[in-house]
Amino acid sequence: MPANNPTNASLDVRDSSSSGDGWTNVDGSNGAPYSYKYTGGNVANNGALSFTVGGGHAATTFTLVADNRYSIQSIAFSGDDAQQLDVQGNAPRTRVINDRCSAPINAQYKVTVFDSVANAAVPCDPPIRNIP
Repeated sequence: MPANNPTNASLDVRDSSSSGDGWTNVDGSNGAPYSYKYTGGNVANNGALSFTVGGGHAATTFTLVADNRYSIQSIAFSGDDAQQLDVQGNAPRTRVINDRCSAPINAQYKVTVFDSVANAAVPCDPPIRNIP
């Protein structure tokens, strides 16, 4: 069985709506429009992650590549019923997502980005899958 390789994913955020080319529009906690785009990951260059159960621990270095007004407020997980995922670090623009890869999951990591200029939180969330 092949080993799970270390992976990188990046997130860009804008303080306006964007269309096409992988951008997703959301509302910030202040009600203003924002958009985000993930790149990297190991599925389709969209931040999505997929690892093989039993392939060993997988680490994904996550980097915020947006304007310096943005920082990572938090990274949370949903759908991780098998408790495979955790996050390490507290740097404002880089974290590591760890996946134990010992059980199947179909989860999402949700990055909340803080906009220091507008004093607003911006939610962003791509999928993580562990496949048997």
